[in-house]
Amino acid sequence: MVKELLSAALVLALGVAGLLHIQYGAWRPAPLVPSYIMPQTAYYFLIASGVWLLAALGFFTLKGRLKALQPSDAKDQDLVGVGVAVALMLGGAVVYFWLVLNLGLIVSTIAFNGLLIAVLAPNATFKSILIVPLLVGAAVWGLFVRMIGITLPPTLLF
Repeated sequence: MVKELLSAALVLALGVAGLLHIQYGAWRPAPLVPSYIMPQTAYYFLIASGVWLLAALGFFTLKGRLKALQPSDAKDQDLVGVGVAVALMLGGAVVYFWLVLNLGLIVSTIAFNGLLIAVLAPNATFKSILIVPLLVGAAVWGLFVRMIGITLPPTLLF
């Protein structure tokens, strides 16, 4: 429960801080994306994720099924474990952005999602590890190229 509450607080804080930075900070749009739509969308997504997590915790608490969220053999979460998890997530984000710069957005999104599914869902089938990342990559491509109209920069692969 502590891990979920700290995660929600961190995600909400990052989203609000990002929106405040756009509004009052020194953030300026990049030459390829001459608007604030991409960072605002990401920050709104972070805020929505935090609200979703808090709502799910509240729903399970009201229904008296909060223990259903924890495996039966789970131990209490400590702050060191939460800190390690947050550090791994931030490290993964750095690696992902490095991959985006060197391999391209779509290829790195597919590879990173495949890795996430393989690591975070150890019972996932081989078919889901192959199909879901491809669908996410197609959705990201459709969002950027078709819906928003952003031409993705050329990189090593595409």
